[in-house]
Amino acid sequence: MRFVASTVILVAALSLPVSAFAQTAGQPPPGTPQQPVMPPRGPSPYAVPMAVEVPHPGRNFSLTFSPIHLFFPVLELTGEFRISDKVSVAAIVGVGSYSETVNFIKVSATVFEAGAHLRYYVVGDFRHGMQIGAELLYLHLSDPNLSAKGEGLAIGPFVGYKYTADVGFTFDCQLGIEHVGVRASASSGTSSASNSDSSVIPLLNINIGWSFG
Repeated sequence: MRFVASTVILVAALSLPVSAFAQTAGQPPPGTPQQPVMPPRGPSPYAVPMAVEVPHPGRNFSLTFSPIHLFFPVLELTGEFRISDKVSVAAIVGVGSYSETVNFIKVSATVFEAGAHLRYYVVGDFRHGMQIGAELLYLHLSDPNLSAKGEGLAIGPFVGYKYTADVGFTFDCQLGIEHVGVRASASSGTSSASNSDSSVIPLLNINIGWSFG
């Protein structure tokens, strides 16, 4: 009985530290630094949003004029119509006057011109890019005081560049060569004369204006 009682007492005595050990099992020893509790993953309130590219306004028509022609003075307007992002056609119209002294005779002529462009944008598009194309232009001059008139037809290829700002401002230019044929005639009360010629000349257009949606 003494053995049984001793055993019961011993077991009871051991049960206290064993129970305490079981409660503290899995906990770090005293003095061990505690690991910080990580918050659940999710979007940070301090995250900087990624920049989103805003699309440029669409443009379907550009109306420009040539500042160089104003020195003659001739007002030359070019209206370019978008067919697709890569292809466009343009119409050219000009009116004004031209004065020059030839062989001590002053010529003061009215000027009318009409023409067209066909353009393809090899880089970029209708709004902004590099273009290749061709120009066809008809020019007519007449001086009623001298009963004189002249006309010419020019055609040739070009390489061009166009830039359109988001607000609509447009810069457009072309550089190339063209073949031009001209014919002129004059008459007086007793005689008349005419002449014709052809040559290859540089093609240069510098226009500014506005583009519309």
